[in-house]
Amino acid sequence: VVIPAGEPVHIAYWGVLSGADASLGEDSRQGVAIAVDDLGGKFKGHDILLTTEDALCTPEGGATAATKLAADSTLVGLVGSACSDEVVGGIKSITEAGLTTISPSNTRPALTAPDRDATYAGYARTAHNDSFQGKVAAEYAYNELKVTKAATIHDGSGYAEALAGVFATEFKALGGEIVAEEAIAKGTTDMSTTLKTMAAAGPELIYMPLFIAEAGFLKSQIPSTTGLEDVKTMGADGH
Repeated sequence: VVIPAGEPVHIAYWGVLSGADASLGEDSRQGVAIAVDDLGGKFKGHDILLTTEDALCTPEGGATAATKLAADSTLVGLVGSACSDEVVGGIKSITEAGLTTISPSNTRPALTAPDRDATYAGYARTAHNDSFQGKVAAEYAYNELKVTKAATIHDGSGYAEALAGVFATEFKALGGEIVAEEAIAKGTTDMSTTLKTMAAAGPELIYMPLFIAEAGFLKSQIPSTTGLEDVKTMGADGH
């Protein structure tokens, strides 16, 4: 990358910046802004220019944001995304543009799997992998909480579905039983039907690696569901 004298070092942050999950992206964006301030706003005598794109925490949002950023020939590199689904939608455009993005928060295992396809060549991350997060969660539930029956719930996102799957696999390997594996749609506010199904299965713990809004509705409605009054709940890093 060649930056002419007097031109800025242009970097971009992309990730969810609106809607119920906006705090996930805003935290990361503010972290980038602090890092720029720590450098005095300059790098090797060049001003640092930071721009942002809202990727909405969806594959479609990620595709739109990444396509716009990939078309900007002044970009040196990117920080993001915030949600794993954003990368799934947008990484092809970033890689084909010869750019690299580094995520501070994506945790879906497949994103850095050894057998990932070539479209992910422009992707790296500093966040942990859910292969470890799900394993540690299962070990804590089984070994520390002494739970032997658990239920999982995800929202259909690549992040939540993969993490729930890792937890279930590891929990069963320890000797536990997964009595229910449920799914809801993003945007769901009434969890009663799903919770009644879970209650009938008799879990001692519900593993719920959801995002902010859905996790809040689920957690608030669990205590009023017959059969789940004393159930333990465990979330993840998405909320």
